[in-house]
Amino acid sequence: MAEAAETPKRIGIGLISREGRYLIRQRPPGQIMAGVWEFPGGKCEPGESPEDATVRECLEEVGLPVAVERLRSRFEHRYPHGWLELSYYDCRFVDPLAEPDPGLGFVWVAAGDLPRYTFPGANEPIIAELVAESG
Repeated sequence: MAEAAETPKRIGIGLISREGRYLIRQRPPGQIMAGVWEFPGGKCEPGESPEDATVRECLEEVGLPVAVERLRSRFEHRYPHGWLELSYYDCRFVDPLAEPDPGLGFVWVAAGDLPRYTFPGANEPIIAELVAESG
């Protein structure tokens, strides 16, 4: 079987924060897991690092450049639709006063309120960590 050669898809995710709040939006219709909430990010292009994918995907999705501050966590998760290696980066907007276009659907949510939103299962450990840090 070819399964032994299978490798996870690498994903870079930006945890863009400001004053204890994180930027999230609902996945659009037509996508896998449509309607659940997500942090900005996406798949690595061939030869691209997860950190570079995070910067690129945040710019594409949010429309604003981000600076990566640190790798917070990296782990693998299997969904019915695929095996993923998720890299979560603490990020900030390059312009500290920048706001995403309201039409893009992003909202700022306090870390302690994140559990009230339905996220993909792989996000549970990160959300628990953000909530614990928020006190």
